[in-house]
Amino acid sequence: MFSALREIAGAKEVEVEGNGASIEAALESFATTYGEKARGALFDGQGELLPSVLLLVNGEAAENGGATTLSAGDTVQVLLPTAGG
Repeated sequence: MFSALREIAGAKEVEVEGNGASIEAALESFATTYGEKARGALFDGQGELLPSVLLLVNGEAAENGGATTLSAGDTVQVLLPTAGG
């Protein structure tokens, strides 16, 4: 994980069960575990994944974004936009 999510989780990596689930469902599980700060970093007020969130699966861009289905052993990287100059 990078940036704000790393700070929220207090770890570089976390494991979330996602075999057969979409990335969005796995991120929802992450947000449920780590609270409103995590949810606010990933989802808008309607519960939709923010369009600024970049998703990679096994180092490649997720072809279907949050709807991409995960398989056992997949690694998901979540990149959030950074602010500042």
